[in-house]
Amino acid sequence: MKMDLTESELYEERYRLKERRSTMRFFMWMILFILFIFAIRWYWTSTFGGVVIDGSSMYPTLQHKQKLLMKYSSEGKEVRRGDIIVVYVGSYEECKTVSSGFLIKRLIAIEGDTVKCVDGQVYVMYQGTDEYEPLNEPYAYYRSEASKLEYDFDPYVVGEGEIFFLGDNRNNSMDSRYEQPKGSHLTDGLYKQKDIYGIVPDWAIEYQSILEKIFF
Repeated sequence: MKMDLTESELYEERYRLKERRSTMRFFMWMILFILFIFAIRWYWTSTFGGVVIDGSSMYPTLQHKQKLLMKYSSEGKEVRRGDIIVVYVGSYEECKTVSSGFLIKRLIAIEGDTVKCVDGQVYVMYQGTDEYEPLNEPYAYYRSEASKLEYDFDPYVVGEGEIFFLGDNRNNSMDSRYEQPKGSHLTDGLYKQKDIYGIVPDWAIEYQSILEKIFF
């Protein structure tokens, strides 16, 4: 036999039901929040990594022992000329002396381009064109005007799947100039685009001091 609830009992039942619903909503929001945090963490760790600068080849843009965020790159598919790139060179026999197996440089030219340097000025003939254009390089550093004029190199044709990069500290950088003194670790060719491991975004450099305190 069903008993009718009194008004007070009905009120208490509604209160308990409302409380249960509120508790369920709370736990649902907590679960969603935790999932959101895990999703952000997964995205961050799969997209970004850290890099510590070893040496002065990118001076004055980057400093020795500076810690930076790097965005991972899938075989260099997202790179653009002018980007600061992290290149894995550990697979080359000539690069066994590179302790970390990585280089960090500035991408100058890509497949199909031709690059040269005359009187310290770097020129690029871009793919599909027939004239050289001078690069505007406010980041390039030379020890002196005389050393700038001594930096010249003959044209390099960037072949299929290849890249050409230089260090910003032009007189103190092993880079893609394989036929030049203190040039490349390689003796007869250019590094490959697939060797690109990551890209250092401009914002990672601009806000380096803040990001270092947060992530390192």
